[in-house]
Amino acid sequence: MRAEPLNIRNEKFLVNRLIEQAPKATFVREFFKNADEAAATATAGNRRIEIFPTVIEGIPKLTFWNTGTGMDDQELRAATDLSSSVNKEMSLDQNFGIGAKVSGLRMSRDGIRYRSCKNGTVNEVTIGFDPDEQTYVRFAVDLGEGVSDTVIDVTEAVKAKGKPTDFDWTEVVLLGESESHNTVDEPLGVGKNTERSYIPSTIFKRFASYSEGVEVRVDVAMTKGGGKGQTGTSRQLKTLNDVVDSLPRHERVSEPGGELTVHYIHDPKHKSYSHSLSALANPATSSTTFCALVFKGERYDLKTRKSWSSVAPNFGIPFGSKVLTVEIELSDDLALPNQYRDGLTWPEDSSPMVAEDFADFVRELMPDWVKDVIKSESPRSDDNLDDLQSDLQKLLDEFRVPTATLSPSRKPSAIRTDENTEGTDSSDPTDLETQFPELADQTGGDGLDENPARSQRAKQKKVRKAPEGSKLSRSAQALERVPKIEILTEPDQIAEKDLKGRAGKYYKEAQILFINGLYSVVERMGVELEAEMRGMGEPEILRSAVLKSCRKFMAFRVGKATCYAISKRLSDDWSSDDLDRATSPESLSLAADDYKQSLVQARKYAKELIQTGALQEMAEEPAPAPM
Repeated sequence: MRAEPLNIRNEKFLVNRLIEQAPKATFVREFFKNADEAAATATAGNRRIEIFPTVIEGIPKLTFWNTGTGMDDQELRAATDLSSSVNKEMSLDQNFGIGAKVSGLRMSRDGIRYRSCKNGTVNEVTIGFDPDEQTYVRFAVDLGEGVSDTVIDVTEAVKAKGKPTDFDWTEVVLLGESESHNTVDEPLGVGKNTERSYIPSTIFKRFASYSEGVEVRVDVAMTKGGGKGQTGTSRQLKTLNDVVDSLPRHERVSEPGGELTVHYIHDPKHKSYSHSLSALANPATSSTTFCALVFKGERYDLKTRKSWSSVAPNFGIPFGSKVLTVEIELSDDLALPNQYRDGLTWPEDSSPMVAEDFADFVRELMPDWVKDVIKSESPRSDDNLDDLQSDLQKLLDEFRVPTATLSPSRKPSAIRTDENTEGTDSSDPTDLETQFPELADQTGGDGLDENPARSQRAKQKKVRKAPEGSKLSRSAQALERVPKIEILTEPDQIAEKDLKGRAGKYYKEAQILFINGLYSVVERMGVELEAEMRGMGEPEILRSAVLKSCRKFMAFRVGKATCYAISKRLSDDWSSDDLDRATSPESLSLAADDYKQSLVQARKYAKELIQTGALQEMAEEPAPAPM
C-alpha cells in the first residue's frame, strides 16, 4: 500500500485560525508586492501602480490598482483561494499566495473586492467573513431571475465609469470592518487613527526598490503636504534609491565574503525646513533616518526615530542617528522571511534575524566620512574625562579581563579568531577612591592648596612620549578596555538614549557608557555641596564647579559599577543574562545614587576648579531639570 498524504479534517477551523492570527499591519506590504509583481509584466512605459480612494455608498475605501497580466473568471476564482497564486511561483523563498488575502481579511472582514481586466473583459469577486457560515467565503452575487454566482462579469459597469479595458489591469478594494468603515482614513481598523501619509510612508519604509520600470502614484488624499481633503490628483512615490543621489553623500561598502553590503547615507535636515532632504525630494511620504536589513529589495527590522537613536551606539553611531541612515543589504541565500513576512529568519534554524546581528560589520566597514559626520554631530563639552577613564582602566586591569574578541557570528564566512583566556575573578586589594591626577599632592586635608605658587593652574602629570611606531604590548591589547564615557546634558539626547530617570546606559558591543548629566542625584549632591562650600567663590562660579564635579563623580561611580560587572565575565556562576542585568540602566542608577561616598573627593575637585580659575570665563549654566 502506498503512503497516504495528510488531509485537513476541519478546514473551516484552520482557515479561520490562519486569518485571525495574522498581523494586520502587513496588509500594505502584501497588496503592494502583488501589485508590483503584476505591474512588472506590463509593457514598458505602462508599468503602473495607483493607490486611491474608491467611494462606495458615500464611504471612501482604500484601493490598489496596477497594470500587468490580468485574470479571467476561472483564474480570479482560483486566485482567491488561500495558498493559491496565479502567474507566479509557489515557494517558501518567493512571494507565495497567502499573505495578501490572509492579512487583508484580518483587517477587512467585511470584504475585499477584486476586479481584473483580461483581454477586454472585467471580472469581479468579493471575499470576506460570512456570519451565517461562520467562516471566510466568496460572496454570492444575485444577478436576478434566480441566478447568482461568486464571480461575475462587470465589464459594462466598468466602461460606464470611464475606466479602460484596452489593456490588462487588476484592482483590489478593501471594504474594511463594516459598510461605514473609511479604510482610507483608518486603514488599520475603526478608531485606529494613523497619519495621513500612512500608506505611502509604509511602502517607502518597507520597499528599498520596485520592479524595473514600475511607477507608483498615490492620491493626494493620502499623502503629506497640500491637498488635504481633496482627491483626484496624485503624487509619485519614489524609493530612497531614487533620491539618494540628491543627498550630501552615500556609500556602499561590502564585507570581504560578499554576503552583505552596508549602505551609509547622510540625510540631514534642510537648512530652511524641518524636513529631511530625502523627504523634500519625495513629497508623497514622510522620510526619516533609519536602520534596517534589506533582503530582496525589502526592509526588515526597521528602526527609526527614537528606536534608531536608542540602538545606534551599538552600530558605532553614538551621535548623529538623526542624520545617518544605515541599510544592511543581505545576499539572497543569507536569510529567509518568516510566514507572514514581517521578519527575517536564519535559514539553518529559523531563529529571528535582527539588524543588531550585523552591528559589528557596520562599525568595522564604516568609511571615514561617516565618522566625520558623527564627530560633527557630537555635543561640544569642556569636560576632560581622561583622568576618570584612566582610573577606571587601572581598576579593570586588576582583574585581567580578556577582551571579548570572539564575537558570535552565524555567517558562513565568519573566521574564528584566537581567544585569550587569561584573567582573574577577583582583584588585588586597592583603594577605590579615585585620586584624579590634577588633584594629587596639591591640596591639604581641607582641600585648600598649601602652595600658592602652584595654584595658578591645575598641572598635568609629565607625559613620556613613546617612540614612533610603538603600540600596546600584546598582553595589554588582550585585556578589556574601559568603555568610553560620554556625559549627556541635553534633554533631547537623554530622551533619545532612553535615559530619562536613569543614570547611565552601557552599550557593550560598542564599548560606550552614556551618563545622564541631568539625573536627579546630581541635583541632590549639588545642593549638599553648595551648602558646605557657600562663600568660597562667586555664586555662579561655585555652582558651575559643583555641577561639573557632581557629574564627573557620578560618572565615576557608574563607571566603577560597570567595570565590576565586566569582571564577572570571568565567573562561571554568572550567565550572560546576569551580566546584562548587572549593567542595566536600573543597576547603574543604583550605583549612581550612592553619592555620599564621593562627597569628599567631589568637594576637593570643585575647590580646585574654583582656585585655578578654570571656570572664570564660563557663563552661568541654567538649572538642570532632573531626568
